Amino acid sequence: MTCPQCHEHVPAGALFTSTGLSQIVCEKCATHLKPKPLSAILVFVLSFGLAELAMLGLKKFGAAYWLTFVGFFVVFAAVFIVGAPALLRLQPKERKANPVATG
Repeated sequence: MTCPQCHEHVPAGALFTSTGLSQIVCEKCATHLKPKPLSAILVFVLSFGLAELAMLGLKKFGAAYWLTFVGFFVVFAAVFIVGAPALLRLQPKERKANPVATG
């Protein structure tokens, strides 16, 4: 993944924070980034599809229900961890000039 502003590498660790994909920040130029919608959808569909195939495969081989459930989430997480840094494309996040606090 590269920053669209400064074209420097954004580390994969920037994706895996407690705020998730909503608070990605380039370490070089401090630009706030967000994933492009189609690339985020692609990563999710790929993760979900491969996890579903793993679950169906485990069911076909007669695995217990809890094992198919665990297998689904393990494959989903593994594909997301590998796929997100490889497939996500980033774009600058629009920042409002004068944000208004609500509440």
